[in-house]
Amino acid sequence: MKNISFDYLFESDIAKIVKKKGTSNAIKIETLKRMVKLIVQKELSERQRTILELYFVRGLKYFQIAEILRVNKSTISRTKKRAFRTIYRILKYYDFT
Repeated sequence: MKNISFDYLFESDIAKIVKKKGTSNAIKIETLKRMVKLIVQKELSERQRTILELYFVRGLKYFQIAEILRVNKSTISRTKKRAFRTIYRILKYYDFT
């Protein structure tokens, strides 16, 4: 898979994380974006990355992704949730202050 930017994936969640005192929000947001990108590239499976790309970058619905990948749409939902869980699990150990 080509190098895709997932910077926008967690925009609402980024706001929650960066509301700590200290470093400017812009620096915290940029740091978090870089970390999310690395996590997506290094920690997620190829299938998880593909589903995130089809859903967020190309704007496809679950049933459309399911047709492309020839799986049930519930598989798409579960795989996306697992990808998010992996990202959040890793990010929760970082202090953005």
